[in-house]
Amino acid sequence: MGSLKTEQSSVPHKTTIEVVLDSREERLIDVAKAIQLAIGDQPGTPTHRLYIGKTGIEIRSEDNQNSHRVDFSTIDRRVGGGNLSRRQTLPKAIGSLDHDVVDATAGFGADAARLALMGYRVTALEQVPIIAAMVQDAIVRARQDPQLAEAFGNRLQFVEVDATQWLLQHKGVGVVYLDPMFPPKRKKSALPPGHIQLLQSLVGDVNDEETENLFQAALKAATNRVVVKRPNHAPPMGANPVATHEGKLVRYEVYHPPSLGS
Repeated sequence: MGSLKTEQSSVPHKTTIEVVLDSREERLIDVAKAIQLAIGDQPGTPTHRLYIGKTGIEIRSEDNQNSHRVDFSTIDRRVGGGNLSRRQTLPKAIGSLDHDVVDATAGFGADAARLALMGYRVTALEQVPIIAAMVQDAIVRARQDPQLAEAFGNRLQFVEVDATQWLLQHKGVGVVYLDPMFPPKRKKSALPPGHIQLLQSLVGDVNDEETENLFQAALKAATNRVVVKRPNHAPPMGANPVATHEGKLVRYEVYHPPSLGS
């Protein structure tokens, strides 16, 4: 077992990661090396630990209060009443299965995986190296599970990349889905679930300018629609969404790209 202290340099706040490698598997050793190269080697007391071992890649807070491992096998794959029901607000907003979907803010990949299991062809984009490594590891493990691999049907692809730049270089995408970090409520509220707290610590604070740039790039790339997930307390992402699919806590706003006209 080895460890490496690194600082997550792609976010504006101090998030120091200690990478703990407990595997002789060549793939996982390469992952540890790639993370070291991507986020650098900085001294300091770790705020989080990234465990890389035979069960996969898991991020833990230093106090062990929060931990998360991406595992697509835990998704309820019942089509009628489970997480794969197309009567839910997200697939209603995405629309027809005929359109390819780009999830430009993949995070831990939950929405991208659900959409792929529903039958959509999905390309998931994520630029934070640690999050990207966790999702890629989950995809590898999913492909080693015959039933899960068959359920995915090779419909989930993943790219570690800056989503705004990728979208500017890839015009003609059917649907672009955005789930940017939620803006904070003005009033105090309960903390989000542990895995969301971990995601926020790795991604960093909400940057309105970057979010707007991503939204505009999505409008230029999409041929059918842009779908934006927003908390119900937040203002709309853009002016005049053509449709809104609202749930108890969040809503999905649908925007037509300028190429479709009025």
